[in-house]
Amino acid sequence: MIAPARRAATDVLVAVEAGRIDLPSALAQAHAGLADARDRALLTELASGVERWRLALDFAIHALTNRQPASLDPEVRATLRLGLFQLQHATRTPPSAVVNDAVEIVKRGPTRSASGMVNAVLRRVVRDGFPRLPDAPRVPVGDPRWREQALAYLAITGSHPRWLVERWVDRHGYDAAEAWIRHDNTSADVTVWPMPGRGVLPEDLHGQPTRFVPGGLVLDAGKDALPLLREARAYAQDEASAAVGLVAATVARGRVLDACASPGGKSLVMHGRLPAGSRLMANDLRARRVTLLAQTLARIPGAAIPVLRSDAARLPFSASLDAVLVDAPCSGLGTLRREPDVRWRRGPGDLPALVATQRALIEEGLRALAPGGRLIYATCSSEPEENESLVADVLVAHPELTRIDLRTAALPASMAPLLTDEGALRTWPHAHGLDAFYAVVLQKP
Repeated sequence: MIAPARRAATDVLVAVEAGRIDLPSALAQAHAGLADARDRALLTELASGVERWRLALDFAIHALTNRQPASLDPEVRATLRLGLFQLQHATRTPPSAVVNDAVEIVKRGPTRSASGMVNAVLRRVVRDGFPRLPDAPRVPVGDPRWREQALAYLAITGSHPRWLVERWVDRHGYDAAEAWIRHDNTSADVTVWPMPGRGVLPEDLHGQPTRFVPGGLVLDAGKDALPLLREARAYAQDEASAAVGLVAATVARGRVLDACASPGGKSLVMHGRLPAGSRLMANDLRARRVTLLAQTLARIPGAAIPVLRSDAARLPFSASLDAVLVDAPCSGLGTLRREPDVRWRRGPGDLPALVATQRALIEEGLRALAPGGRLIYATCSSEPEENESLVADVLVAHPELTRIDLRTAALPASMAPLLTDEGALRTWPHAHGLDAFYAVVLQKP
């Protein structure tokens, strides 16, 4: 009998690579078909691990078969990746179980004839070990061969798209890019925060306090969060995301709109932290996301935060809001540790359309602001086109705007390392151990 988690992982990987669904959504659907919590946990570990190490696994497939992985049937390709990942990274599973399940999955699929090849490849790895991946550069930096060796090592051995590796090396340098990639290839921590109105976190929770944004706890074991989340005593949120929410709560006042709010994490941060007399509203567009947003905010005791459904590019406000948070749809390239499939779903050609959308949301947010109102623009992208460059273009088009220097805002002193020389919030995996987020505050005259 094929282990349910391995069967489900193969299906998830095929669907994600085909572009039919993203990894978090595919996992959520697959979890519904697995009754055992251990199977659900194993499915998440396997599917996330394969997506995280996909390029290194494909390099190994080519070395072992002398075939390009793209030439294989999708299910065969997914099964080989899954088997190789388990043999290399999930070593608690007996190799015989990995091989046998992989062969059975292919036998029951549309390309039965490939089962012999899958069996031979995986048994070869059991016998001889995983193929050697590219090493770190073996020549000095000034050598003409250095760049190619560096990029091959970071892209293949580090399993990141080469186009993205090139960008990071060129902007931040080799050492920073290597540390960043290492960060992306670790499992994401679970960080919990007390639900507003529910008091403090239990004292018996095991973890480390958050380093930059006060009040959170990075858990030693993510499963410890489950009872707290079920009972609405806490919520889970990455510290970088919480930093954006705290920036918004610190600089906003009066009538405040979280324009792209679902699933609601930043609204949770803002609630209770805004100045007295402020009124927070939360908005999103798609029905499913609005439902999720309403469910999140309903968990706050006694809160009555209005939840709106409207297009953030056509807000039902005109020069009447005091603050708007535009946590814009973006490439998500700052969250590759938490969402490993994003590295394969995004390409450089995606950025212009995203930037156009982000610019439209900024313009609409500015239109909705009253005189003196503040726009907080944020993304979870690492790329300057969506952040610094876009904001520079906005300031050229709107010379009347004032950029608020967050170094002068009433933020906790512990957040100072996250603030740039331009007064923006910028979190970096290689510098702070956090996902890459950005936030800036612009004020109308």
